[in-house]
Amino acid sequence: MPSSVTAGTGADALAHCVEGYVGMASAYHPYYEALALYGVKLIGRSLRAAYNNGEDVDARTDMAMVAVFGGIAFTKGLGLGHAIGHVLGAYYHIPHGKACAIGLLCFVRANNKVCQKQFLDLAWALDGSDDLEATLVRLYKDLNIPVRFRDIGIPEKDLKKIAFETSMNAVNLAANPLSV
Repeated sequence: MPSSVTAGTGADALAHCVEGYVGMASAYHPYYEALALYGVKLIGRSLRAAYNNGEDVDARTDMAMVAVFGGIAFTKGLGLGHAIGHVLGAYYHIPHGKACAIGLLCFVRANNKVCQKQFLDLAWALDGSDDLEATLVRLYKDLNIPVRFRDIGIPEKDLKKIAFETSMNAVNLAANPLSV
């Protein structure tokens, strides 16, 4: 598998785990949260390794497990990150993983005040730090994933359109921790 596909699918699985960990579509559910948190830990352990060496079977196995864990965890809902990601994919044809990576950074910024404890847990699981946004930026840079709208060629004049279209994604926004 090309390293760019590994990066994109890994970023999407990470978004599933992070958004699922704090998703509000269902009540507190320790099973989903445990899977999401462990998925983030496996990403911290194995995504860079899988990206750098596609033949690393252990890293690939971890990432396959993360895909399963994230798919289960987002039963609690996704949020603003995927809502933005879907708009970037639909209107700008940005690959889903890259779009969700940028969306996840927006999700973290928007929800930081209401999810501080959970974001500390996630940052610690990912790389032992206490700043989820900075941790994500470091990871994305290592994977050659853009971190800003302008990095994917989106002009500033389009941001209002993106915000409007994102606001129409009621399914994902309903599970966002902060009402958007």
